[in-house]
Amino acid sequence: MKVARNRDQIVLRLESGEREILLGSLLALRKHYQTELSQLSEALQHHWRGTLTRGDGAEEIPGAAEELEAERLSWRPQRVALLDKWLAQGSPLQSASPASLTLSEGEFDEFLAMLNDRRITLAVAHGVTEEQMEWNPLTVQSRELQKALWEIHFLAFLQESCVSSLLEE
Repeated sequence: MKVARNRDQIVLRLESGEREILLGSLLALRKHYQTELSQLSEALQHHWRGTLTRGDGAEEIPGAAEELEAERLSWRPQRVALLDKWLAQGSPLQSASPASLTLSEGEFDEFLAMLNDRRITLAVAHGVTEEQMEWNPLTVQSRELQKALWEIHFLAFLQESCVSSLLEE
């Protein structure tokens, strides 16, 4: 993958394998965002609702949970619209060769956040802790967990590559 800045845009050029994995991740994420919160697992509902506390104690900040939930839920339809744009038939990302994704600076921030959403939702869905996200997938017996860990690793690589490429400029 190569990342380049072109005026006010960031262009990601993807190899075919990277494109396939990213397409699968973005399609799954769009489906996730389109799913009503009540239809998600309890763990995923908890993730989207979230809680805010003051430090190590379990004391909630009054009203903060409602604000956090409203903010997080407002992201979902906005992100579906971006995903629809990026995943549209005939888009450069759908092109087998050369595959690319062109993002405005604002879209770039959303793209990174969406990659993180996918990593977190995969982890929550598979019961993967933050420490386990670093595990070598080859050391895990479950094929489903291996697949989830490979995707988590790839998305982290993609995030790091995007950020480091732009910092080098």
